[in-house]
Amino acid sequence: MRSLVADTPALRIHYLQEGTGSPGKLPIVLVHGFPQTSHEWRHQIPALAAAGHAVFAPDTRGFGGTGRPGVRVTRQLLVRDLIDFLDAAGVDQAHLVGHDWGGIIASAAVFERPERFATVALIDTLTTVWAPWAIHGYWFKSRGRAEDFFGRHAGEWIRSAFGGVPGSYAGPPVSPWVNPRADAASVAASARPDDPRNHWTPDDVAHFEAAFADPAAHQHAISYYRYGLPLHRIIADADAPGGERYEFLDETTVAAMWEHEGGLWAHPDANEFLTFAPEHRQRIFERPALYVGSPYLLPEAWRSGWQSHERPPTSDLFADSFLRPFPDFRLRTVTCGHFVPEEMPAHTTELLLDLAAGRLHRS
Repeated sequence: MRSLVADTPALRIHYLQEGTGSPGKLPIVLVHGFPQTSHEWRHQIPALAAAGHAVFAPDTRGFGGTGRPGVRVTRQLLVRDLIDFLDAAGVDQAHLVGHDWGGIIASAAVFERPERFATVALIDTLTTVWAPWAIHGYWFKSRGRAEDFFGRHAGEWIRSAFGGVPGSYAGPPVSPWVNPRADAASVAASARPDDPRNHWTPDDVAHFEAAFADPAAHQHAISYYRYGLPLHRIIADADAPGGERYEFLDETTVAAMWEHEGGLWAHPDANEFLTFAPEHRQRIFERPALYVGSPYLLPEAWRSGWQSHERPPTSDLFADSFLRPFPDFRLRTVTCGHFVPEEMPAHTTELLLDLAAGRLHRS
C-alpha cells in the first residue's frame, strides 16, 4: 500500500492506495469510521487490489493524516471533500464503501452525486435516521462533556475500545462508553474468540491512539456529531412531500435528554427515531446498494430472529431508512461487533467483491 497525499481546493487529504485496476473494473473507494483512519481497511485494500481494482482509502477531514482546519463540520462539507478527492485522484466513477461515519458520508454522497458511484456498500452505519440506542449521539450534544472526556481519557479510551484494556473513566453520565469488564489478570490471559486483541495488534492500537491524540482531532470528532448530525423530529403529514415534515431540535434540547435527572432512558423522547438528514429523506439511489449490519446497529434482528432474512422489517423508521432510498437493496447480517471490516475481514472483502461484480443478488 502506498501512503499518499492529495491536494484538493479546500483540504490536504492523506490516503492509502493500491492497484492500478484491470479493464472493466471500476475503482473502489473505502471511507473509514469514527474514531479510526484509513488503516481500518488494511485487510481489504490488498485483497481488493489483487482482484483487479484500483483501491483508494482516504482519511476524512480531521482524522489521520488529513488536514484539521477547524471549520465546523457538516455532511455537505464531507461530501464535497470526498468528491474533491475523487477529482484529485482522477476517479470519475467508483464503487463506494463506508463504515460507521464513513457510511453516513457515503449515503449523503450517493444522494448528492449519484452519477459518481456505480454501487454503494454501507457497513454498520446510518443513512438518514439516528438509532436511539446509539446513545453517544446525545452525549456529543451536551456541550463540554466530550471536550472534557477526550482531554482526560482519549488514549485510554482508544486502548480500551481496540485493545480491551480497561481505563479509569466512568460510563453515563460521564461517557456513553462503558469500560470492558476486564482486570489485569484477564488482560494478561489468553484472548477469547471475541476479545479485541484477536482483531487489533498492539501496532494497530498504537496507530489509532496516536492518530487520535491531537486535540484538533478531538475538536473535529466532536464537530462531526454536534454539527454534522442536526437532529430533527419526524412528523407524519399527508400534505408534506413524502408524507412527513421535520422539526429541528437544537443542541440544548438534545443535550437535555442526556442530562435528564433520571438518565437518558427516563426522558420521554429517548426512544424516538430522529432524522439528521431531512434534506435527503426523499432522495433515491437507483443503483445496487448493500447494507452489512451487526447486532450493534440492528439489535432487533437478534432479538426477533429475522437476521436470517435478507430484508429488514419496515416496522420502524431506522429499518425503513435503508429500504426507502435504495430500491436495488441487499441486506447481509454478520455476527460480530461494530468494527466489521476488522472483525470479519475476509467476509467483508468477499461481500464487496461480489457487489462490485454484480454477484450479490437481492432477496
